[in-house]
Amino acid sequence: MKGAYDAPPAVAKMMVDVIDGKLPQVRQQLQHMKPADARRWRQSAMVAAAWSGQPAVVDGLLDDGAHVGGTGWMPPLKPEFFEQEVDGMKHDSRFGAAGVRTLMASGTLSNQGTSDMIALAGAVTCGDVATLDVLLRHHVNVAQREAPNVVDALTEATIDGDVPVVQRLLDHGADPCAFDRRAAEYQLKHPARATHTLAQIGAHAELPAALVARLSCPAMLARH
Repeated sequence: MKGAYDAPPAVAKMMVDVIDGKLPQVRQQLQHMKPADARRWRQSAMVAAAWSGQPAVVDGLLDDGAHVGGTGWMPPLKPEFFEQEVDGMKHDSRFGAAGVRTLMASGTLSNQGTSDMIALAGAVTCGDVATLDVLLRHHVNVAQREAPNVVDALTEATIDGDVPVVQRLLDHGADPCAFDRRAAEYQLKHPARATHTLAQIGAHAELPAALVARLSCPAMLARH
């Protein structure tokens, strides 16, 4: 990944060190930046570390002043590296060539840099319990979403059938009723379309029965 990012040399090197889990080097590079630049890139580095499975880097940068709920900006890749990433996705069964075309057509997959990434989404998407534990110790808001139309962390973990992540989120106050309320509002607007409760989704994902029970929303059950 060396030289992969289309960013100033110091930033590009730092981001590679973040991905490699080299906290001392990241800190040293931040110390050589102007204070405003250091604040900006510390935040981006923390978020990138969360998406890269580097909990020690996340923890260290949060101790240094990064905000656990703040967004981070990832610089774009140089064209040749972006093409390599796209080619890899085309051969990945999770995407395939058709999936990549759809993502690119919708603008979801582009090489413009990403400005609204959050650490919680990275940890949950990757099923990274170690990083999630770091974020929880730093009092992350478990209800945080990257955008209003994006599912929350508990919903994503439930869909994935990720037992330890679902457990931790519930233990730290995640609201299982939030999804059901949104589903009920959607059904009012689209009565012909079927919706499911979060507990039903959890059961379909083969979560343990005890955990599915914790995903049930008593208030919503009472309405039926």
